Amino acid sequence: MARALVILLLLVCSVAHAQPADVGPQAIETYLERGKKLFDEQEYAGAIQTLAPVTRDARATRSQRLRALEVIALAQFIRNDKGAARATFERILDIDPGYQLRDTSGSPALRAFFDDLKKQLIPGFDPKAGADLEHAAPTAGTAARPLEIEVRVTRGNVFDLVLATRRRGELSYATTPLTPRGENRWRARLTPPASTKPYVLEYYVEARDAGGGPIARIGAPDQPLEIALSAGGDTPVTTRHPWYSRWYVYAGGAAVAAGIGGIIVAATRGPDPGSLPPHTITVTP
Repeated sequence: MARALVILLLLVCSVAHAQPADVGPQAIETYLERGKKLFDEQEYAGAIQTLAPVTRDARATRSQRLRALEVIALAQFIRNDKGAARATFERILDIDPGYQLRDTSGSPALRAFFDDLKKQLIPGFDPKAGADLEHAAPTAGTAARPLEIEVRVTRGNVFDLVLATRRRGELSYATTPLTPRGENRWRARLTPPASTKPYVLEYYVEARDAGGGPIARIGAPDQPLEIALSAGGDTPVTTRHPWYSRWYVYAGGAAVAAGIGGIIVAATRGPDPGSLPPHTITVTP
């Protein structure tokens, strides 16, 4: 009995030591960044190995799992492991049937592969009814100062484009319509809320058809793009008081203030009969 108890205690201790101290979503961001870096360095096997645990971790958010799955699927596709890529893309579409790839390579082969898979799995999906968008994201900005977002439609019949923004930590988005500027370019101008501290502005762009249905996105509600904003707009404004209202003038006595007031009135109304001659003011303590 005692031996069994010792073994049980050892097992509990080993499990406790196996758990990392930081298990929040922010810790998982470290693995996402590491996997993306390996992918960018064309270390595709390393990227898959690094990101695979994120896709199975119950502590990962929906957005984090989708990000990890897309990078894994792209790495598998580039390695020509089409079977594995298909299985990973199926997991993505199982989580979000309307998922839009964040990949910016513009690979026609990848697009065709993903669209064919969606056509097989999602009833009524028509790749020709969609649209493709291009967007050069701003890298930084300042709170309370105008910011421009420009999007170019490279394919599809887009009736409307909408920009959705929120301050990081907020639950809902505010929407701003983009205005067509010719040559399939659309632009929105917005002023981020003022703040005495830096913050992150999250956003995504959605293209809509004539019926108001979404047909393409850059970013997504649970995978927004980000702009780091520096503080601005709430700096206290120092008002310059006229010299006659400063403390040391008031301290000189009411007669000084009264005499000055008489000058101001006389200057605005003109000289009255019986007023003091110009430049002959005498103040008696």
